Amino acid sequence: MKNKIFAYSVLGLNVIAAWVSWWILANAIYGRSAHSWLYPVLTFSFWAVVFTLSAIFLKNRIYIHSCYAVSGLGYLVFIRSGWSWAAAFLAVLFLVLTERRIKKEIERGIKIDFYHLVSHSLKYFVTAVCLIAAIAYYFSITTEPAPSASMIEVKSLETEIDWGLKAAGFILPNDKKKMIKDIRNDITVDEFLLKNFPPKVDPPLAGVKNDLAEKASIGSPTDVTKMIGNATAQKIQEEILSKAKSDLSKQLGVPVIGEQPMRDVLLAYIDKTERSFFEYSGSEKFYVPIILAFGLFLTARILGTAVDIFLGLFVLLIIKLLRVLRVVEIKHEQREVVMIEYSI
Repeated sequence: MKNKIFAYSVLGLNVIAAWVSWWILANAIYGRSAHSWLYPVLTFSFWAVVFTLSAIFLKNRIYIHSCYAVSGLGYLVFIRSGWSWAAAFLAVLFLVLTERRIKKEIERGIKIDFYHLVSHSLKYFVTAVCLIAAIAYYFSITTEPAPSASMIEVKSLETEIDWGLKAAGFILPNDKKKMIKDIRNDITVDEFLLKNFPPKVDPPLAGVKNDLAEKASIGSPTDVTKMIGNATAQKIQEEILSKAKSDLSKQLGVPVIGEQPMRDVLLAYIDKTERSFFEYSGSEKFYVPIILAFGLFLTARILGTAVDIFLGLFVLLIIKLLRVLRVVEIKHEQREVVMIEYSI
C-alpha cells in the first residue's frame, strides 16, 4: 500500500508541478512577474525532483507517459497559441526519452548507482526545460509588432553582465579589480566618477570668492575663508561632474544620471549597441529574437548547472529517506550474463 500511495502521489505532483511551472514561466516571459528568475527556478526545481523520482521508481509506462502528456497540456493553457505550442510536444518527448534512458540504465547495471541515475535525469530535464523556455520566449517576441525588451530579457542581460564582471575581476590587474567590485555592488555614476576619476579643483575664482564673501555677514575670517573654499570647491566639483556625465552620455549614446547605478549604464549601452547593429544591418526582426532566445538559453543553462548540484544532493537525500522508511525497496535477483569467450 505504501508503494501505491507513493506512486500515485509522485504522478499527481508531476502534473501539479508542471502546470504551476508553465504558469510561472508565462508570467516571467510576458513581464507579469517581478522575480523573473527566482520563481521559475523554484517551481521547475520542484518539478525536476518529482520527475526524477517518477523516472527511477515508477514502472508502468502507460501511467507515466500519460502523466507527462497531461503535464505538457499546461503549456498549451498558459502560453499563447501559435508555433510555440510545438514546444509542448517537445517537452513531453524529452520527458519520455529521459525516462526511457533512466530505465535502460537501471536494467543494464548489476548494481543500482543512484548518483549516476539522478545526475542523468536532472541533466536532461534541466536542458530540456531551458530549451523549451527559450523557444517559448522566441515566439513571444516574434508575435509582437517589433522586438521589445521584456522583464525576463532584462534579467537575462543583468545575469550575463554579472558573469562578465566576475570574469573580468579574475583577469584584470589588481588596481582595476576594485573598480569591478564597486560596479557589481551598484555604485552610482557620481560615486564611480569621483572615486576613479577625481576632479582636479583649481584655486577658487576671485569672482566666486567675492560673491560668497558678500553673503557671509557673520563669523570669523577663518570661518568665512573655510566656507568660501568649501562652497567653491563643491560648486566646481558639481560642474566638472555634470560635464563628465554629459560627455559620457554622448560617448555611450545612453542617458547618464548621477544617482543611477553604473551597472544600469552598462546594461543600457550593451542593449543599445546590440539593437543598433541589427537595425543598421536591416535584420533586426530576424536575428534579434534568435540571439535573445539563445542568450536566455545559455543564461538559464548556466543557472541550471548550479541548481543541478544542489538538487542532486537533495534527491539523493530523499531516496535515502524513502529507503529507510521502506517506501521503496531494492531487491536482488540472479540473472545470466552473456560474456565473450576470449582466445587471448
